[in-house]
Amino acid sequence: MRDLPHSAKRRVGGNIQAKPLVLLLAMPALLFLVLPLIPIIPMSLTAGHVVEFPPSEWGLTAYRELFADDGWRHAIVFSLKVSALAVLMSVLAAGLAAIGLSRLRARGEGLIAAVILVPLAMPVVVLALGTFQFFIQMQLNGTLIGIAIAHGVLGVPYVFLTVRAALSKLDMALVRSAMSLGAGTWSVLRWVYLPAILPALLSGALLVFVVSFDEVVIALFISGPGAITFPVKLFTEVQFNLSPAIMAVSTLLLGAVVLSVALGVAVFGVRRTVYRVALSESADGERR
Repeated sequence: MRDLPHSAKRRVGGNIQAKPLVLLLAMPALLFLVLPLIPIIPMSLTAGHVVEFPPSEWGLTAYRELFADDGWRHAIVFSLKVSALAVLMSVLAAGLAAIGLSRLRARGEGLIAAVILVPLAMPVVVLALGTFQFFIQMQLNGTLIGIAIAHGVLGVPYVFLTVRAALSKLDMALVRSAMSLGAGTWSVLRWVYLPAILPALLSGALLVFVVSFDEVVIALFISGPGAITFPVKLFTEVQFNLSPAIMAVSTLLLGAVVLSVALGVAVFGVRRTVYRVALSESADGERR
């Protein structure tokens, strides 16, 4: 770490100096996104059964109703299962596709990549209608596996793009060297490709999980009485039964997001601190 190049030190220094300006420019957008969410918290702390702001009486009635409702619990658990399966399918499919295309040097490479990215460019309503019609023939509407497959298809482009970007930095000489030393296909995948694309796979998996857990349009088309995802449950409750329990579950989701962001910022801050210490030690070593 003492041999960091001067360009890296200058880049880090410039980033540190630009931080106040970036925060100043980002503050209006941050306020625009955050301020509408703040009233949700006091609206969830009402003792009544009507959504009002500010609450006439304070209490935890909404949270008691939320935890006592099996419908909400089932929807959240079902969405977690769907998202986990969607992540597994999309990571396997997109990861292998990206690796295969990285070794394919032909004219059809761009066309195949474009086909893989179609779900990202296609309107979600069109994709939902096509999925609904296809799943009728396959008898997958209203099933866990059906919704997971639909969300997995929707998430493939995210994983594919992140893995392909990681593979563009992989030195193919490593692959050729491993194969020339007798490594088989699975050994090359395990010891050469996987370490290179693992961060990209994790990033893509996180994106797919968020997209799947938040997706409502496709789920509305193909959900059934026993297969209702959390966004569909939330959407129907807002439409037909607006209650403080909706504010309670929204507050819990908001808290989970804030906690996740705070954890990410903390981890990133620790890494930056370690990097600054390394730069300082490197500068001290050069002065000596």
